[in-house]
Amino acid sequence: MHDTEIWWRRPRLIAAMACVVVGVAVLLGGPALRSSLAHAEPPPIDDMGMSLFDDPPAEANPPPVALSPAAPAELIVYVSGAVDAPDVYRLPEGARVIDAVLAAGGLRDDAVDEGVNLAATLSDAQHVHIPRQGEGTQATGESAAASAEQASSGGLIDLNRANAVDLEELPGIGQSIAARIIAYREQQGPFASVDDLTNVTGVGDALLAKISPLVTVGP
Repeated sequence: MHDTEIWWRRPRLIAAMACVVVGVAVLLGGPALRSSLAHAEPPPIDDMGMSLFDDPPAEANPPPVALSPAAPAELIVYVSGAVDAPDVYRLPEGARVIDAVLAAGGLRDDAVDEGVNLAATLSDAQHVHIPRQGEGTQATGESAAASAEQASSGGLIDLNRANAVDLEELPGIGQSIAARIIAYREQQGPFASVDDLTNVTGVGDALLAKISPLVTVGP
């Protein structure tokens, strides 16, 4: 009876046939199934909810580029005469004469400022001089002595007596450097030699070589 038993009552035979059918189905339908799954798989998404394969959207209004503010313009002025600290000072553009005087420590007790316009606007390389009491006659005498000294020295300019106008006649010496030369000798004392000019800001070896044949130092 076992040999003639109906085939669907034999579980092992049924299982073997089912495996054969499934294998044939996989062989025939596998590529198509894998292709459909590949098309259906969504692209990876980043933390911002965007596909990693998508190009980032262009910004409609990019933030403006911050520009660094320009450095404020400065004036270099020389303040001399009846002030507490005669020297060359840096002041902002648009400063007045009174600002230069205050930067130099203010007026001294012997200052004569009636003829000085303290409200005037400063310009770069300007020389602000505050006269002292009785300076008019003394200045005239010093100018005459400087002229006599220059004549006796063969036309050379005496660094210890020359005023700003005389110094500006030298090649390469403008208002600023002339003012620094005068400020140096007022603060440090007379020049001991022409080479001491290199102690003045703006006077280097090249400029010294150019003007040394034209200048001298007196007592």
